[in-house]
Amino acid sequence: MTLTPLDSQLWARLFGSPVAQAHLADDALIAAMIQVEIALGHALEACEITAPGTGKAIETALADVKPEISELAETAASDGVPIPALLSVLRTSLSGEALDALHWGATSQDIVDTAMVLCLRDFKRALLDQANDLIDRIALLAGQEAETLQLARTRTQGAVPTTFGSTLSVWGAGLLEAAEAVSSSVDELAVVSLYGAAGNDSVLAGDAPDVRLAMAEALKIGVDQAPWHTRRARISAFAGAMTALATQAGRIASDLAFLASTGINEVSFAGGRSSAMPYKVNPVRAEAAQSLARFSVHLQGAVAESAIHGSQRDGVAWSLEWLALRPLCGTAAAALDNIDKIIETLQINRDAMAKNLKSVGPVALSEMLTYRLSQGMPRSDARKAVAAALGSDNPLETLKTNHPGTDWTGVEDWISATGRAPHIARAFASSRGHER
Repeated sequence: MTLTPLDSQLWARLFGSPVAQAHLADDALIAAMIQVEIALGHALEACEITAPGTGKAIETALADVKPEISELAETAASDGVPIPALLSVLRTSLSGEALDALHWGATSQDIVDTAMVLCLRDFKRALLDQANDLIDRIALLAGQEAETLQLARTRTQGAVPTTFGSTLSVWGAGLLEAAEAVSSSVDELAVVSLYGAAGNDSVLAGDAPDVRLAMAEALKIGVDQAPWHTRRARISAFAGAMTALATQAGRIASDLAFLASTGINEVSFAGGRSSAMPYKVNPVRAEAAQSLARFSVHLQGAVAESAIHGSQRDGVAWSLEWLALRPLCGTAAAALDNIDKIIETLQINRDAMAKNLKSVGPVALSEMLTYRLSQGMPRSDARKAVAAALGSDNPLETLKTNHPGTDWTGVEDWISATGRAPHIARAFASSRGHER
């Protein structure tokens, strides 16, 4: 039985993420813990702290060990961390000097934190592959729709003409910015932890820096000579980046749901059925992405709060981090996955976009008309003249009649009123290799 829609059989296909599950589930974390213990064994041998051959012996004995989660669960509950139970399982595969070398100089938090770093690194790679594929598809659409007229809306009200390509480019740019933040935050976070029980190298002493370096090289992550048992700012920064990715997905979903709504009908995509009204097509994935994005904000708050670690190590704060960090990754990845699936089935109704824009009438051109008039008169006077003309039956003819000295060339060409929207769309498409 599960208590969260993120990984329940009932809800996971809507609120879950295969990418998060593959890289952050318990079996992935346990495998990473064993990988860390193997790297530590090699590092101790490389620094001549343990006998020659012990690192290889540990690797050979542990490489294929896959403990059952049930083997660890009972004692993990009593110990508050799975490492003592994991070590008991691993030691049954070792003997002699290799047995004595296992876990030497480390504490449970060293192993768990380093293992989590490895999982987050692998998760990041898979997540960003997915994000970049989505961004590329959005960029391709942006280039194709660079001159597709659309009514821009601000604070729910019709504003000025824009293009759907420009709208798409803003979606893509937001995702790209968030994805880059995720990437850099994981790079900053990917640091080995090996400082011992109180973070003061009490066992390895002067050899600790060299062992850390050797271990970091084996795991292909960074090294920091200051303990980070209680320094969790980098984890908070990562959580912030993941939330930014989730909220970008959520705001795209909000736009999509609105554009697909009754009376707007500018886009459509695969939706869900209603049990009471069979004619409805509910924007289920757009709703789910928004819910996930909002939930991610709450989880980010828990991760941020968990950074308040007391003394040299803090079980309460560390446990709170466990409760929130992996679910946060899951919500962000699932929100992105829902946008991915929407874009796969997205249909663009260009006629509805043009109709909705023109239904607003010349008022949508007021900004451009004011600019034209202001070339020959004070801007305040131009605003008044345009406002007066908009009250007439034919605002454009009224302006042309009342101000014949103004250059009105192309004033009825709506695309000219979109400013640089087509350029913005094409520039984003070009930045992702989609030239038109």
